[in-house]
Amino acid sequence: MKVLVTGSNGFIGKNLVSHLKEKDLSIVTFDVDDDFSKIENNINDIDFIFHLAGINRPTNVEDFYKGNTDFTKRLVDLVKDKSIPILITSSIQAEIDNDYGKSKKLAEDYIKDNLNNFYIFRLHNVFGKWCRPNYNSVIATFCYNRANDLDIVVNDRSVEINYIYVDDIVEEFINILYGAKPSEIIDEYCYINPRYNVSLGFIVDKLEEFKKCDSSILVPATGNDFVKKLYSTYVSYLSKEKLAVSLDKKTDERGSFVELVRTNTNGQFSLSYSKPGIVRGNHYHHTKLERFIVVKGKARINFSSIINDDKYSIVVDEDDIKAVTIPVGYTHNIENIGDDEMILAIWCNELFDADHPDTYFKKVGE
Repeated sequence: MKVLVTGSNGFIGKNLVSHLKEKDLSIVTFDVDDDFSKIENNINDIDFIFHLAGINRPTNVEDFYKGNTDFTKRLVDLVKDKSIPILITSSIQAEIDNDYGKSKKLAEDYIKDNLNNFYIFRLHNVFGKWCRPNYNSVIATFCYNRANDLDIVVNDRSVEINYIYVDDIVEEFINILYGAKPSEIIDEYCYINPRYNVSLGFIVDKLEEFKKCDSSILVPATGNDFVKKLYSTYVSYLSKEKLAVSLDKKTDERGSFVELVRTNTNGQFSLSYSKPGIVRGNHYHHTKLERFIVVKGKARINFSSIINDDKYSIVVDEDDIKAVTIPVGYTHNIENIGDDEMILAIWCNELFDADHPDTYFKKVGE
């Protein structure tokens, strides 16, 4: 299959083309510096058109109509006698009485009047990687500013805006390319789901939270779908120097210990390195939960109840990796019973608090 992508070097275009390259497709790209003859020379072999090209921040008002309306008419006139499906990105502003909206509406109407096989997507505010800051995306501007230690100016934190994520757009577009129906159609217009109605204040607060994670092992909670995508977008604006954070590796005669990741909602993650024959632990917790995963070497994890005679052991090694949850109320230790260094990955359900460690030393079996 051969597809044409106009506006291929734009924000959505770059993301779409990068995904299309992962498919078994032939791609013809077209952007502002290309001559229209590139489309004309390939049109007879094209199976599908993604028409993403458009103008939204021109110097002259007339350019709205040249870039959005006139170019679309020229493309439609070229394909109207052919059966090539065309998917065009329009905007929810097509219903607004401004020059950008009017130029988009004229393009929509020309497609509806002259073609039978089309998909008109009215997009909400789009965010994601590779979006130009200080242009037409408030999220791109906010992310760029905080990632580069610049202030964010917000006049009204309560303002709510509907946002859509660029990879959700791309997924929908590719599904349609392969024959799926649009997920939402209203009066011949298609819309992207999910949409996130979020206040500017919420975004600013989240970006401040992300900012605190730049130079630490703290990571934000990303269980919320919008927050997950916002954090991915924010990180895409960080300078390369901020992507690496040095970790504090503590070493003694037993081996080493390094804390990897801290979270405010899901505890912390660490690595422990133990030399052969070394026993670590011999303590218990009342509330703190730990999970042990031996990723290198061989170990025996020993348990004994602090209130009765119940005790048991579990042998684990790198050939049969297991996640072992350490129950509260059981003193426990882990012994390297292999011939080489043992590496243990540890998850704990709370952050270590030196003032309230919930850790009580007691040898297993005593």
